[in-house]
Amino acid sequence: MDRILVPDLRLQARVGVGEEERARPQDVVLDVELGVDLAPAGAADDLAATVDYEAVCALAHEVVTSRPFQLIEAIAEQVAAAVLERFEAAEATVRVRKPGALERWGVPYAQVEVTRQRDG
Repeated sequence: MDRILVPDLRLQARVGVGEEERARPQDVVLDVELGVDLAPAGAADDLAATVDYEAVCALAHEVVTSRPFQLIEAIAEQVAAAVLERFEAAEATVRVRKPGALERWGVPYAQVEVTRQRDG
């Protein structure tokens, strides 16, 4: 399967287990990968035959800023579901990184990854 990759999308989210942590926006970094048949777009050289990368970024931003989240797992799940609902992709993989989440352990970020497929 062909893939569209949108890496290192930097957004602000209200995310954290405690209310204090969710009180202020924090950096999150998303990678969004879509499984899409790119042959029609490659043959036609036409944006209408593929997924608009800008629209993927806008949708991820919309989801991430729509409400506070406790877990980056929930952010990944919601973005994957939204992408599959809006775009003609057979599969969506979403990685969410939270820089500084494990700073006291010397770890640069916490990360989750989900892969979801279109039903049917």
